[in-house]
Formats: sequence, C-alpha cells, structure tokens
Amino acid sequence: MRDGVVRWWPYASVAVAGALTFLGGCSDNDPGARKPIHAVGPAVVPLGDILLEGTDQYLGDPYSLVVDTADGSFLISDAFEGQTIRFGRDGRVMQRYGRPGEGPAEFQRMGPTFILDDSVVVGVDTRTRLFKLFSREDGGYLGSFRYRGVIGDRVSVVAGVVVAPSMEYTDFSSVLIWAPGEASFTYLVDLPEPYMQSLRRNGPFAGTLPASSVLAWPDTMLVGMAGVNELYLATWKGDVLDTIRPPSVRRRGVPENAHVEFDTDESLSFRDRVEMLSLLHSIYRMLDGETVLVHYDQTVRGEPPSFEFLADIYVTVLSSDRQVACVDGSVPYANETRARITVSRDTLFLLDRTLNETEDGLNTWIRLYRIDTSRCVWLPMW
Repeated sequence: MRDGVVRWWPYASVAVAGALTFLGGCSDNDPGARKPIHAVGPAVVPLGDILLEGTDQYLGDPYSLVVDTADGSFLISDAFEGQTIRFGRDGRVMQRYGRPGEGPAEFQRMGPTFILDDSVVVGVDTRTRLFKLFSREDGGYLGSFRYRGVIGDRVSVVAGVVVAPSMEYTDFSSVLIWAPGEASFTYLVDLPEPYMQSLRRNGPFAGTLPASSVLAWPDTMLVGMAGVNELYLATWKGDVLDTIRPPSVRRRGVPENAHVEFDTDESLSFRDRVEMLSLLHSIYRMLDGETVLVHYDQTVRGEPPSFEFLADIYVTVLSSDRQVACVDGSVPYANETRARITVSRDTLFLLDRTLNETEDGLNTWIRLYRIDTSRCVWLPMW
C-alpha cells in the first residue's frame, strides 16, 4: 500500500503543501445533496491588509501561516527557502528559524510551523519526519523529535500537549499526540472507511489526499480528512463518539463514492481528480464556542509537471452544539497564487500573493477578515 502512496507523492506533496481541494455535485438521493442556493452563509468581511516587506527576496513557497497571540506577529514557513520567518504587525522581518540543508538545524523539506510555548517554535521537516525545536527569541536550535505519518497544516497545543493532524499508515490513524519531552508519540482516531478502502485496493485516493485536520478540546477532538464530508467527534483515547456531516451549498462537496471513482476510473485526468471535490483544509474554534471549517475548491493552472494550484475558499460555521451550520461563505482574495489561511481570536488571516506594479515579482500580503454570522440561514446537519 505504501507503494501506491509513493507513486502519487509528487502530486500529493504539492496538494498538501498548497491547497487541498476536490469535489463534485451531489444527486438528490445523496444524503450530502446540496441545500437550496438561497441559504445565506457567513459573510467574510475584509478588515485590512499588511504588506510583508521584501518577501520576493526570501519567501518563495509559503507553506503555513501562524499568528503568535503573545505579540500578534506572524510565522510563515517557507518550503522553498527551508525556514520559518517571523514578521511583525508592521510587515518587517523579526526572526528566522532554520535554513535549508541536511544538518540538525536545517530543513530538507519545510512543512508547517507551530508555537510550542512561550519560548519554543517548532518547524516540521516533512522529508526527514522530524519536529525541530528553536528558541522563540533568538532562533537557536534546541533539538528534534521523530514522528511517523503525513502531517497536516495546522498543529495545535492543548494544555501543553501537541495535537497534530497526521495520516499514519502503520496504525491507520489520523491524529498524532505528543507530550513535549517524551520521545514517543501516540497515534489515534482510525482513518475513515473511504481511506481504508482506497488503501486496500492500492488506489491513489488515499495517497493523494493524505491530509487530516483536527481541533482539540481538553476532553474531545473534532477530526476530518481532506477527502470526505464527515467530521468525527472523538475522545483523547481515539474512540469516535459522533459523526457530523455539514451540508454544502456553494462549494463542490464530496460525492458519496468519490473515492471509488478517483481510484478506479482510468479515464480521469490529473486535472479531473484535482477539480473533483472540495477539500477540507482546516478546523478552528471561535471565542463563542462555534467551529469554523475552511474548504478549498481547487483548480489547476497549467499542466503537470509545470502546474499551480488555485482555489476558491469557503468558510462554514458550526453552532457550538454542532447541530446546525451556516455554510459556504466565500473568502474574497486575489487568487493569483496559492493562499494560506489561519483563524485566531475570531479573525481570519489569509496570506495572499499578488503581482507587483511592474509585474516582475510578487507582493505578499496578510489579509484580515471578520467572520459575520448575523445574517446566516442555519441548516441542519444531514
């Protein structure tokens, strides 16, 4: 089964690093069928922009965006430069963590970044599968820990414990748990059945869409895989308590048998597969207890191997009791290149890159948005 994953990895790595998204329309008999288009979703309201200075010189392929709530600065990991850069709210560089290379403090393939605590920043090397720790203040290297699996974009820390989305092929799990200081990791929450079916038939679906998302509380966690509609409410022991199925209206959604078609229909092109369904990108909690889901409806510009992923981005808000949803609010942005998103303290932050005035380079912006549910039409889960 791992051979099937490796064969598709050149595409999968770009999709995971860039903009997870696939979907198709649903039939009227499908429990995931779209609701009436007049259902009003959340308004994603622009609040302002921050231009990051000089990013053409040292920001080639942004992977993840993190807001440091201690001072409001931004951490951006860059797969091209093999490092994480901290930017202040004024857009200027404050610190760098790591560099490209094969040494202890270097990255062979830069993945996501997360803040471990007040003094430690962690960068993930997705090629060597190492968590690499750095001093928050001076960027000094502090050590590393090895993990298994494919790490997703958003890693969080809950009560001092690291919770990471991680599709793992030995335990067939979707979440990684790590108590800092311990050498071992715990893997839990079983992969959903569409992924297991794809792995059993050695199909490309599971290998091309390996990313998971997780939002954790002290007692439970909400887990989703990129290529399925369902979210799973689970305990910290990995037991699934409930399955949650948010409806789709404007985004593509995931057809009931998308994994089968993806794996078995040999007439499908690479573009067909990329543009087949919506991709769950990440999950966040708002201050009032509501949950935010970010989905990408991805498109391809160009042809392999010289192609780029673009995406229409949609926000869905689940009520605090997870019984109803305000779905598919569109995020307005330039969509000239791959975007990165995070949500912090009820504000959505988007890393957007646009052509400069002379059209010989890119400007990189952090765009801020408010998620407004005041006019929502709330739909029941299906």
